[in-house]
Amino acid sequence: MDEKVFRKILLGYDGSEDSEKAADLAISLAQKYEAAVVVCHAFGHMPPTTKPSEVRRLINPVVERLTKLGITAHVAMPDALPAQGILDSAEEHQVDLIVMGVRGRGTFANLLLGSTAERVLRYAKVPVLVAR
Repeated sequence: MDEKVFRKILLGYDGSEDSEKAADLAISLAQKYEAAVVVCHAFGHMPPTTKPSEVRRLINPVVERLTKLGITAHVAMPDALPAQGILDSAEEHQVDLIVMGVRGRGTFANLLLGSTAERVLRYAKVPVLVAR
């Protein structure tokens, strides 16, 4: 079977430990399927004084890692709450898979499944892989 299962993967990334694990999974899958990766960090939940350049600094290490491995990397920084930003970016970039951490940097880190992951799982139109 020559068909690529995943041509484009969206990585929901916020710098948390679980999103780092998700990054590892996304990279592994991107290498296996020769897929591009869209690194997405929605910043609508951040203070209004947060600049896009600050968000870009957060995701740059992942983008650089992808590029060094020869993986095509795109960046999505929607001004939306995390779940909606991930869902909108997945649709906009026409991804085949969403990879994200089970919990992000939110204040409810002890929940079994973070509210962002739960919402993305519920409403995504493509498969979602949740890392923990």
